Amino acid sequence: MTFEEMIRRASETNRSRIVLALDLEDPDPDALLERSSRILRESGEYVCAVKINRQLVLALGLRNGVDKLVKFAHELALPSIMDAKLNDVGHTNEFMLRSYIDAGFDAVIASPLVGWEGGLDSVFGLAKSKGKAVILLVYMSNPGADALYSLRTMSAMGKPTQVFELLAEMAVEWKANGVIVGATKPEIISRVRQLVGREMAIFSPGVGAQGGDARSAVESGSDYLIVGRSIYTDPIPSAAAKRYRDMAL
Repeated sequence: MTFEEMIRRASETNRSRIVLALDLEDPDPDALLERSSRILRESGEYVCAVKINRQLVLALGLRNGVDKLVKFAHELALPSIMDAKLNDVGHTNEFMLRSYIDAGFDAVIASPLVGWEGGLDSVFGLAKSKGKAVILLVYMSNPGADALYSLRTMSAMGKPTQVFELLAEMAVEWKANGVIVGATKPEIISRVRQLVGREMAIFSPGVGAQGGDARSAVESGSDYLIVGRSIYTDPIPSAAAKRYRDMAL
């Protein structure tokens, strides 16, 4: 089953657009793994996927750490996304992706700023051969993202454009499996939807803690909302996951 099929099935089964971001921190690795597992277990029925960032990879390691969370997510019928933001030269990107695939991940997030040849060509090649998905970062959710992603430039055809528009066009050209656009920028979501069409999934972080509005993001064109801190810092994470699930229906 492809990543798109997995997340679509989980979304339909749990009636959810929410991707749970497990970006927790704790100096005690055992406590970190236990807490992450508990939040995933309690919130699993209200989300459609789990995203893991480098906080957990650095603290727990891929082997006998993060791979346990990925396996548990699969037991809950949830696909897993590695938020690696791959942006190095080709052979380094390929090594990292292979490591994440070996840990069980179904999809990886990469940055198109590194370019295709000698950059992400190896990522897309390996992902395709292994039946994995590549999601491209098009516009981040933090306030400082405007300085780069909204920068005005020229397209290859000499047409005035903005950096994020070029990145969205790259996603289409490279046949990415989805794009990341911050929920804090609904007008950017709408523009990216125009550029990538209806078939490509838009994932939007920034709901809740960063001020993004779930309903506004969905109405602007987001398919899935990535929510982390607003769920795992809540006294009752399952209730928070259900609340955000319901907001996005």
